[in-house]
Amino acid sequence: MKDGETAPRRGTFAALAIRDYRHYYTGQGISLIGTWLQAAAVRWLVYEQTGSADRLGLIEAANLMPGLIVGLFAGAISDRVAPKRMILAMQFGQMACAAILAILVASGTVRFWHMVAVLACTRICVSFELPSRYVFLYDLVGAASLTNAIALNSGLFNATRVLGPALVGVGFAALGAAGCFAINAASHLAAIGTVLAIRVDPKPRGDLGRGAALGDVLEGLAYLRRDRAVAGRVALMGFFGVAGMGFDAMMPVFAQTVVGVGVGGYSALLASGGAGATAGALTVARLGDGVDKDRMGALGIVGFSLFLLLAALFPGWTSPKWPAAARLACASGCMFGTWLGASFFYSSTQTMVQMVIPPGLRGRIIGIWMVVFSGSVPLGALWTGRASAVWGVTPVMAASALACLAVGCWQLSTHGRARQGPDADARGLA
Repeated sequence: MKDGETAPRRGTFAALAIRDYRHYYTGQGISLIGTWLQAAAVRWLVYEQTGSADRLGLIEAANLMPGLIVGLFAGAISDRVAPKRMILAMQFGQMACAAILAILVASGTVRFWHMVAVLACTRICVSFELPSRYVFLYDLVGAASLTNAIALNSGLFNATRVLGPALVGVGFAALGAAGCFAINAASHLAAIGTVLAIRVDPKPRGDLGRGAALGDVLEGLAYLRRDRAVAGRVALMGFFGVAGMGFDAMMPVFAQTVVGVGVGGYSALLASGGAGATAGALTVARLGDGVDKDRMGALGIVGFSLFLLLAALFPGWTSPKWPAAARLACASGCMFGTWLGASFFYSSTQTMVQMVIPPGLRGRIIGIWMVVFSGSVPLGALWTGRASAVWGVTPVMAASALACLAVGCWQLSTHGRARQGPDADARGLA
């Protein structure tokens, strides 16, 4: 039995008392800083070279869409292959992709299609790694600390959204885009080293024979057909990705054409969003199991929508005569609140799903989750990019905000009525 597994620990950072999880958490944090640095640098480089909102949508699709192709099978394989082995292989693959991108940019031979191809390969590696990462997380901390570990992982993911993008302005000025990509390549060494240092007891895995992966995929889909509550949460996450999250790919356009800032202001906007997302995830971690996470998720959608609408109305409640710092501060506040709400939704919903699925199906359900996420966000980016090119970025942001606000209010209304029913406790709504 692992240190700290016998009983749930309390406190925001309780799971970090487990030594192996603490090492894993540190390595992942360093690697994720590089990942977010590269993501922000790619967007800025694409917009700098093309000036096209359409191209930003395409690059976002390349960065996520391949998960649709491999995600289901990656989840099935993760339930049968040792997660440590899969994580190491995919980390090496991501490091190689970042190094190739750095070389292409440094040599001056990079083209738009090069970036699309490299990011697509990177996403394939990520799609295979993520389900194994969640299986590995369960192996590290056990059921007692799983809720806290999930929320801490979400907090780490979002905290690095602050540090990575905050380095873009400095990185571009000092090292250029190639330097940013090289830093990301090097950052994967931290994740690789810490995973190699972990000695976790291997869990029995099934044999992956001919046709086994397809059968496992079908078994995961059958589980979702039986569990309407989990299926509903996955569907809501898909809606949120398509209708709401496309705005993130348009941040270079918003920064330059609406706020009127350069790469430094762009990185500040991303860092503010990351700070809000971190605050949301850590709040979920602090609250633990004692709150209604479905209600928290609905409140998150409503908060996200209101702040995104405020950002969309930015030209109406600010003035071009204001100092650039004041305009940037107002826009940063909007991004903080937008991502705070998004993080409340994602952290709460993901925790609910992780806690109720059977351990033997964990990889498969997370694989399905990643397929829905990998498909919904790029679809949102594609329509947002195309619509922004025609109507402008702020009207499209307003449309996204209003659509999500309607669904969030509907969720709160129906959830409130369900709680008043005589069997609300039996349904797990209390």
